Amino acid sequence: MKTIIAGTDFTPSSENACKYAAMLASKLNCKLVLFNLFQAPVIHTNVGLYGIDHKGQKTISETKTNKLVIELQKLFPKLKISQFTTNGAFSEELREFTDIHHVQAAVMGLKAKDALSKFLYGSHGVNIAGKINSPVIIVPESYKKHKLSEVLLAVDNSEKLHKPSLRSLENFVKATKVKLDLLYVRTPDELFIPVLKFLTINKEKKEIEIVRSKDITTGIDRYRKEKGADLIAIISKRHSIFYDMFSESHTKKIAFVSKIPVMAIHE
Repeated sequence: MKTIIAGTDFTPSSENACKYAAMLASKLNCKLVLFNLFQAPVIHTNVGLYGIDHKGQKTISETKTNKLVIELQKLFPKLKISQFTTNGAFSEELREFTDIHHVQAAVMGLKAKDALSKFLYGSHGVNIAGKINSPVIIVPESYKKHKLSEVLLAVDNSEKLHKPSLRSLENFVKATKVKLDLLYVRTPDELFIPVLKFLTINKEKKEIEIVRSKDITTGIDRYRKEKGADLIAIISKRHSIFYDMFSESHTKKIAFVSKIPVMAIHE
């Protein structure tokens, strides 16, 4: 059976994301797995360092995760929900899990109070987007509607789209039976008109709407408000370590300002 996985650290943003994931799993007829990565803290003392009991921390984590499972089961009685608790490198643990299981999407919560917190801490969701073998859906803490009827795909005409990433989008659209719109945002610094004006999705030729805006995030948000999309989809590129160090990707920029969930499909 296919799987939706949702990460939780028991913060309000992550628990809100788990509720969204439960809605999505129910819509896709998938099972839901709640993923919790716990850390056994290390204490500094006058006599050196010592760690808190690993087994005890795992038990606490499993208890909290199980409580969340019970809460979600009340909201979605027919949904099959399980939990997975571990410790280690977050992205590595999640990558291994998604490779082994038939994961349709990984759902993560996002809360960024200000620009400083975004710069210093970022988010697990935006940091793993494009780095695991399944789409990553980033859910803002303020988004409480938890519905899915229309998806907006933001197209980058400057980069070639590959079939595997489009196939992942096609499968998602077909399974959820959502309406799909395609959008290209043209900014003032562009010299040439985009060549790509149509894209074939699930054997249907769809027009790419072109709008002008001062930047990509503003253009997407304005279009989203006019059309009422429930989810923004982005083809997330695999960047080099130097790109990650010196520049924010479009995925991160859009995720941190979006009022609705953002789905990053890795290239």
